Amino acid sequence: MSYKKFVFFINLFFLLGATLLTFFLILAGAKNTGVLKNFYWFQASTSGFNSAPSLTRWYNYNWCGWQGGQAANCSSKMAAQPFSPRDNFGSSTLMPSTFLNDRNTYYYLSRVGWAMLLIALFFLLITLVSVIVSLIKYTRPTASLTTAMSWITLFFMTLSACLYTGCYAKAVKAFHHQDRGARLGPKNFGLIWTTVFLLIGNAVCATVMAATYRRNEYIYDRSFASTKMTDSQTSTPDASAYPANEVVSTPVPVPEVQQPQPSRNGRFFRKLRTKKRTITTTGDEPDQVQEQRVYSEQNLPAVV
Repeated sequence: MSYKKFVFFINLFFLLGATLLTFFLILAGAKNTGVLKNFYWFQASTSGFNSAPSLTRWYNYNWCGWQGGQAANCSSKMAAQPFSPRDNFGSSTLMPSTFLNDRNTYYYLSRVGWAMLLIALFFLLITLVSVIVSLIKYTRPTASLTTAMSWITLFFMTLSACLYTGCYAKAVKAFHHQDRGARLGPKNFGLIWTTVFLLIGNAVCATVMAATYRRNEYIYDRSFASTKMTDSQTSTPDASAYPANEVVSTPVPVPEVQQPQPSRNGRFFRKLRTKKRTITTTGDEPDQVQEQRVYSEQNLPAVV
């Protein structure tokens, strides 16, 4: 398996895991029975808060009293159930003062955290679709889209996790300040921060894939179909540097590709070339030619 394929499948694994955990995180709290009853955001001792149960758990869509290992006396379900003891149970003197004086802090942190979680899910699905398209054809646009959507999804998921953690960690501190028991829901916070970790891996892998992307191109090299000569092969020696009676052999240019072999009967020879040169000397009579010499070049075999 090549390096790019390995990174791609790691990226897909992280993305599928993050998508599964996000769906489960959003569905947690839809039912207060069975396995889902253990997926809550916050649990605290609320005895004395008007008509509140002695122990209360806050889920995604409602809050419920916790008695004997079962959820009871649950509120009506609503989307983005806010965490605000003042709104949930009414004002009480036994309630930590921060819930009375800083009511908007807890109210909006919990509701905005839920909104960021839904936005993260939306971009997560777009990222998953772009990765599936990349399985069919991996191009520069799909690589860029996957990378951009991965980082946007990571931003909103991290923002949601920080808002939820900040809201309920502050509430735990407020309850402990009045010697009341309180704790974060380990399963919900484990799911959301695991999702953040998976999305970090997905964003890094998508960035590496996009950064190392090179389009596969197969370019036809025309030099293999031409008889272009190199500079060293096409250079011709200067004839003036040799004496007149010396044979100068000119290097035969060799093509870059192998030419088709001629027929066995087609051995060609260069036509005999005879170069006549007349040297005359002045004799006793002006019109008399004293000596005449003929120089012939050697017959050179032609290139097969």
